[in-house]
Amino acid sequence: MDLPMEDVAWTNRDLNNFEFQASPTVALRKLDSDVAMLRNKADWEFWLNEAPSTTSEENGLYIVLSSRASPVFEGQDAPIPYVSVTRDTWESLTRSFHIHREIIRTIQREVACFSSFYQEESRPAKSKICFTGRMTASFPNDLAISVTYIPSTESTFVVVYGCNNEQANLVEKHVWAAEDKVKYPLLMIGIFAELERRRLVEKIDRLLDGFVLRSEYFERELWDPSRHMSNEKTQEYLALCFKSRSPIDHIQAVKRQTPKLMAEIDEFGNYFSSHKNEAHTSEGKKARRFKRAGAQMKKRLQDIINEYDDKMGECNMTVANTTLAMQAREGTQMRWIALLTMVYLPFSSVAAIFSMDLFNWQATDGESVVSKYIWVFAAFAVGLTAITLTAWHHITCRHAKTADKDSLEVHSKMV
Repeated sequence: MDLPMEDVAWTNRDLNNFEFQASPTVALRKLDSDVAMLRNKADWEFWLNEAPSTTSEENGLYIVLSSRASPVFEGQDAPIPYVSVTRDTWESLTRSFHIHREIIRTIQREVACFSSFYQEESRPAKSKICFTGRMTASFPNDLAISVTYIPSTESTFVVVYGCNNEQANLVEKHVWAAEDKVKYPLLMIGIFAELERRRLVEKIDRLLDGFVLRSEYFERELWDPSRHMSNEKTQEYLALCFKSRSPIDHIQAVKRQTPKLMAEIDEFGNYFSSHKNEAHTSEGKKARRFKRAGAQMKKRLQDIINEYDDKMGECNMTVANTTLAMQAREGTQMRWIALLTMVYLPFSSVAAIFSMDLFNWQATDGESVVSKYIWVFAAFAVGLTAITLTAWHHITCRHAKTADKDSLEVHSKMV
C-alpha cells in the first residue's frame, strides 16, 4: 500500500529521482506583476531570495514553470523528471517553495492523479497545505504540478513540471487574467485542469477531423460500399477507431479525478471556515472569499466534465458509424455469396438427386429407371422441410412477442 509520504526535508535519495538539465526557466511572481526568465545559478539565487519565508508577512503567488528538457529519444518528449535547473538550485527550490515529497510518487505514476495534504502544527507559521497533480503520460505535452499554501503568510508556491513554450504562455495568460483570484490557493490547480482539457480536446478534435473529411466526401456523391470501402479504406477507418479509444479511456480517467478535485474544493473551504477566528474579521473575509472562488471553480469544472461527455459521445458516434459502414461492406459481400449460391444450388441439387441409387441409368428392357422406394426420399425430404419451416416460424414469432413485451414494459415505465 502506498501511504502518503511524510513532509520532511528532501534527501539525496529523493533528489536522485530527478535528472537535471539547466535551461532558461520562466518564474512568475504575482506580487508586483513580475515575470523573470532565469538562465543561470546567479539568476536563481537572486530570485529565490525574493521569495518570502514562512515567517514573512509578505504574501503573493510564486510560480516556477520548469521548461521541458531536450528529448532523450528522437521524436519523444523528455520525461517530466528532467527538470530545467541544476541539482543545487533544485535543492534550494524544494526548501524555498516547501515542495512536498509526494510529488515524486505523483510524477512516477504516469497517470492522471491528484492528491492533497493538510499539515497542521502547534505553531501556525509551520502549518501548510500541499497539492500535487499529474497528467497522463500516454500523450505528448504531459505536465505535473506541486502547490504549497502557507496560511500564516497567505503565500502560494507553485512548480509546474515539463512546460513547453506554448503551455508557459497559457499559464501566464491565465494568471494575469485571474486578477484578485490569484490569492485563491487552488487557482493553479484549476489552470492545470484547463491545460489538460485543452490537450485532450485537441487530440480528439484531430481524430474527429479525419472522420468528418471522409463523411463530407460521401455527401457529394453516392456512397458505394464496394468502391469506397476497399481494404485500404477499411484499414484507415479501423486505425481511426483504435486511436479514438485511447483518448476516451484517458478522458474517463480524468473525469474520475475531477469529482475528487471538486470535493477537495469543498474540503479546502470548510477547513478555513472551521479555523477562522471570529475576533479577526480578516480571517472571516478570507474564508468567504475562498468559498466564492471555490464555487466559481466548481462550476467551471462541471462545464469541463460536460465537454468531456460531449467529446466521448462524438467519438462513440464515429465508431458506431464506422461499424455500420463495415456492416454495409460485409452485407455487399454476403449478397455476392448469396448470388453465387443461387446460381450453383440448382445444379448441385440436380446432381445430388440423380447421383442417388434410386435411379438405375443402366436399366435393360423391362426394368424401371426409378426405384420403387423413391417415395421414401420424397417423404423424408418433405417432412424435414416442414419441420425446419415450423421451427423457424416458431422461433421468429417468439422473438417478436418478446420484443413487443419489452417495448410495452418500457413504454409503461415512461408513462
